[in-house]
Amino acid sequence: MPDGDQFEKKLRGKGWRGVYRLGCSGAPIQIVADRVMRAAAHIFRTTQTDCFPEICAELVDGVQLREAPLFKEAASRQAFSQLSYSVEAIEQDEGYSDSSRLGAIAALRTFKEIERTNNSPNEQTVKQLFTRNLVWGLTERRCLGPIRDGIIQRTGRSTGEQQDWEARLRETILEPCARLSDSLLTTNGNKTVRAPKRLFKPAPVTLETLNQPLRIV
Repeated sequence: MPDGDQFEKKLRGKGWRGVYRLGCSGAPIQIVADRVMRAAAHIFRTTQTDCFPEICAELVDGVQLREAPLFKEAASRQAFSQLSYSVEAIEQDEGYSDSSRLGAIAALRTFKEIERTNNSPNEQTVKQLFTRNLVWGLTERRCLGPIRDGIIQRTGRSTGEQQDWEARLRETILEPCARLSDSLLTTNGNKTVRAPKRLFKPAPVTLETLNQPLRIV
């Protein structure tokens, strides 16, 4: 990666330049996802995120409201309207902070995703999906938005191929978001946000692998 990379210079915040470099390198998607989770966890540790549990609680209530046995479509519309009103009130109380806006968008996006699948997820799954949208919202704003064209140029992907790669990345972070949600959305006052365990586990070094010739790039 050249020192003067114009796209990398656009990135601010710990960890996002590493995401960009890995995205350009063709690294396994699990490695990129691990770096995304580390960068997001750092932001959650160092910014005010007290509104997230409150917003998520409103989301859980909204998902439950749409489960009316009769007139489900009407119930879903009413539940989304109530959720929109509730998260807007939280944003107002938070002074429309970046965190509250991120949480509000993640909640509304999660509700619509659940509505489209027509599933009835339990509370833990709703929290996992909400956390995934928090992380992905950060990734879009802090990383992919400013440098997407740079990754396309360096990898030679088409726009469609880049969209497919990002969809796979978004799907890959779902599993670690289940663990991240446990600490991020806790309400017991003992909140220590840490990056989840890594998805990528390198193969162990053996005598056979040590004797293999180096791959020429």
